[in-house]
Amino acid sequence: MPVPSPSPAVPPCPSRRTVLRATLGTLGAGLLGTEALTACGPVALGGPEEYTPPPPGIDDLYRNDLLALLDRAIAGADALLAAQGGGASDGGGDDGAIGAEASLTSALSALTTALPVQRDALLTGAQQEREAEAAEDPGAEEDVVPVPVEVPGDIPALLAVLVELRDLAADGARQVSGSLARPLVAVAARTAWSARRLQTASGQGEVSPSPVAADLVPQRDVPQTDPPSVGAQEDYFSSLERAQQEEWYAGYVHEVLAARTDGDQRTARLDEAELHRTRAAELAGYAEEDGGPVVVREAVYALPGGTLDDATAALLPARLAQGLLVDHTALVGAAPFERRALSIAAALAEAELLAGLVDGMDPLPGLVAE
Repeated sequence: MPVPSPSPAVPPCPSRRTVLRATLGTLGAGLLGTEALTACGPVALGGPEEYTPPPPGIDDLYRNDLLALLDRAIAGADALLAAQGGGASDGGGDDGAIGAEASLTSALSALTTALPVQRDALLTGAQQEREAEAAEDPGAEEDVVPVPVEVPGDIPALLAVLVELRDLAADGARQVSGSLARPLVAVAARTAWSARRLQTASGQGEVSPSPVAADLVPQRDVPQTDPPSVGAQEDYFSSLERAQQEEWYAGYVHEVLAARTDGDQRTARLDEAELHRTRAAELAGYAEEDGGPVVVREAVYALPGGTLDDATAALLPARLAQGLLVDHTALVGAAPFERRALSIAAALAEAELLAGLVDGMDPLPGLVAE
């Protein structure tokens, strides 16, 4: 009976050194066959692995979305201002209509001035460099397909974009790094002011109330690959102390102003006094819990000039609101994440109050635009 031939043995997988020698020609071509290499799988001969960039951090996520909104707002404000200028009055007609048209033109013009400054403030150094290079050499961007921008075509549509910008900047200020939180709350506050001014001047569209502190909770998951950062504790404590002092002072001044009026105006002043004292007490609670300086309410505060005349008294509400806007903007940039909501909401509230008191506001209140 014939003996069956033994099955051919499967050659063992060659070592990496053997493969390299074969590849370099130091061994005969018959040493390794194609089947042996196939059976053992692909063999990497070295070289760096393909680089996969990490996902964007929370700062970049908010920055990119806000820049897209700012581009839309800029395009819409520019187009509407151009259309407004094209339809300017020739001097005839109703004086009231001319005044309303001038107010609308002024509101749109203020937007076209402020929005580009805000956009520049949000750009990273690398983004600024790329845009500068593109401006110097426009031909270098010819092969880049531009991202289409949805341009608001009328005042209500522009107001909707501004409200979205306000709310997104406020949400971002709650979660991003302190260095970015401060310009974000400045953008949110200025946009709150701009939206109110534009709606009043045009008589069109709607502007929803700005978020209050209870609304300002984290909205996005924070990628752990690039977590946000906060500033030094000493900056937080100094900003917190300043905000307490100014809130106690504002409460006292509004109480003094209430004593000079009556009726609804008196009630409004007393409500303002209570609002500021409530804020001051809450900030003092933060200071006590965090080991910072606690500012105690004083019975009496010095008034401008010692005694208030009517002219000074009329200016004080705007001056107080402007100072508080700056103080709370600074505190947002210095505070830990969980301590920011009160000051974000306060900055928005003071900005909306100022919409009815002053005709102008810096593009980034409390910050120096570079």
